[in-house]
Amino acid sequence: MMIGHHIPAPNAVALPRSLYVPLGAAMGVAVLVLSLTPIAQPFMVRLLIFYAATTAAYVLMPFARRGDIPLVAAWVVLLAELAPCIGGQLISPAKVAADVLGVLMAAGPIYVARLRQVQQGDIRQGGRRASELKV
Repeated sequence: MMIGHHIPAPNAVALPRSLYVPLGAAMGVAVLVLSLTPIAQPFMVRLLIFYAATTAAYVLMPFARRGDIPLVAAWVVLLAELAPCIGGQLISPAKVAADVLGVLMAAGPIYVARLRQVQQGDIRQGGRRASELKV
């Protein structure tokens, strides 16, 4: 019976946390620049750009809090929509929708998985950062 048995997993291979901010900034700038090019004008292309960037952020930064990545992505979406206004263009609701849907498609399953954990009673006691405290 497999229930209750510990299955050993290899140690996580991840970037050092000190690289998260520069990596996140570089990814944000790259997505922003890419979203301002003519290539990123169709709805599906924009959606896939923001989906790929958000997914890559979750993969490359596994120890970042799950809410931090969509929060930063929201700022990138805002900048991607406001930057063309400097040149006199109007904000496009279709582009905003594509950007937001791309982020939600990547972040949504993570929140659904956490909701399932909470419903199953998998709640850590002792506060938000209890696992990081040195006792």
